[in-house]
Amino acid sequence: MHISSRLPSPAGPYAALRNPDARNASGKLPFEVVQARAESAEDRRRMEESAARHADAIASFASHGLTMKQGSFTSLYKQELAQSIDGDGDGNIGVEELATGLGEGASLERAGRLHALLDIDGDGRLGLEEFGDSVRDPFRDAGFRRQLEQRGAMDPAAIGALYRNQAAQYDAATVLGRLARAIDTAA
Repeated sequence: MHISSRLPSPAGPYAALRNPDARNASGKLPFEVVQARAESAEDRRRMEESAARHADAIASFASHGLTMKQGSFTSLYKQELAQSIDGDGDGNIGVEELATGLGEGASLERAGRLHALLDIDGDGRLGLEEFGDSVRDPFRDAGFRRQLEQRGAMDPAAIGALYRNQAAQYDAATVLGRLARAIDTAA
């Protein structure tokens, strides 16, 4: 069993997320991407605060051989979305994989522009977390939250069922299409 209470260093490759106005050298970022990055930075900050508050409890469980890992439905959604686009499973999303995710008729040029703008650290590789940080959080969608609130207390399976009902607007092809359209209009 493994316990992880380590969090990314604030000076790591995603430090640019702390500045939602940061721009990739290749062009202007669409508002949707800037907003998603700011929300991701805020989510990360909250997770860091929570991990600090619970570090002693997590260590106590570890001393008894229990594995605990902090997470959220948002991070799970973004992780699964990124993995669904990462066709070869290497942990990076390539231009060809983005083009495939965009569907038939998507040009490599358009996928390349999308790739360049989503590559936060500018290293030419689009990691899964890096991709997820530019994707809108479905749990911040007012309609989705309203449905959650109307249902009252829900177990994870019920939230999963609600997510599946909304999946058409949050699947990989739809998310990539929305990002590509936002980039087309921002260019």
